[in-house]
Amino acid sequence: MNREPLEEPVTADIAEKIDQFVSAYREELERTRREAQEVEILVRQSTGEVEKLGQRELAVSSRVRDLEVNLDRYSKEEIKSFYAAAQEMQMRLQIMRGQLDQVQLRREALRIRQTQLADVVALLEEVRDSLKHGVTHAADNGLDTESMIASIIQSQESERLRISLQMHDGPAQAMSNLVLRAEICQRLLDHDLEQARAELNSLKTAINTTLQDTRKLIFDLRPMTLDDLGLIPTLRRYTQQFGEKSGLEVNLLVQGLEQRLPSLYEVTIFRFLQEALNNVARHANANQVRVLLDGSGSALQILVEDDGSGFHVSETLNNLNARRHMGIASMRQQIEVLLRGEFGIESAIGRGTRVAATVPLP
Repeated sequence: MNREPLEEPVTADIAEKIDQFVSAYREELERTRREAQEVEILVRQSTGEVEKLGQRELAVSSRVRDLEVNLDRYSKEEIKSFYAAAQEMQMRLQIMRGQLDQVQLRREALRIRQTQLADVVALLEEVRDSLKHGVTHAADNGLDTESMIASIIQSQESERLRISLQMHDGPAQAMSNLVLRAEICQRLLDHDLEQARAELNSLKTAINTTLQDTRKLIFDLRPMTLDDLGLIPTLRRYTQQFGEKSGLEVNLLVQGLEQRLPSLYEVTIFRFLQEALNNVARHANANQVRVLLDGSGSALQILVEDDGSGFHVSETLNNLNARRHMGIASMRQQIEVLLRGEFGIESAIGRGTRVAATVPLP
């Protein structure tokens, strides 16, 4: 669909709005960087404290073992004092390790946020520069520039809402439960040491479970391997975990992608495939799903195909609520707007669904 060129005053006004967005996001990016630096210092300090406490705990444990072998050499008060010191040291070490885990998780979350903000700033700057040169990528894709900017902001806000809900329903609830159990342990220490020990062991298991769940949440939000190892290793791990969690047989086939892609491409393609696979798990009633990435030509071909129940494509695309529910608008924006590619869906009742995209390689 061809559009008339934007008039100069309108283009300048839009470019000015984008400048304001860029400035705001740059300020937030700088705040995030400063906080990340402060958290990094806390991580180093906490790591040092944990190492020191670990060494002291080993020394105390050694003294306790010596006590158990030579009980006749110690008075009851000395035995009681040794055991109390050992318990206190173990508790302090567990608390410090828990604090270190929390600080490390915060550091990872800040790294994710930094990357997201940097990607948004880079995209907005590209749109702004295009406007200043009289070219709008949105027009090339049949979209209004202001609508595209609004979609970018809305997508980010939707993602923030999704993250906050996940944090509230997952780690936040678990942490509240851990606090209550810690208070129970504290009360038991004055009345029933054996029960307190049992409750502490149970609490340790619960903390470890919460930590693993939080790490899985962080991986779903922004895998660290995406920055460190790249798209393909991250997808291999993600599809394996996704298959185990959803009960689907996920087959990933990759061809002609020996080299890393730019960060924007890898992040966007990962998010696209993540949304497509989530749709299969939520809506398709499928047993198998095939994911293909073929970069052997001049463009990257992406395919997600399932053997599920299928749906009426035209009805879904005409239904705004259904389209949003399945994330189709988001997937289309990721491919057509962010990567300037082509996006399409094929499906029929009882014949599964095929989501395809073609992305020009940089």
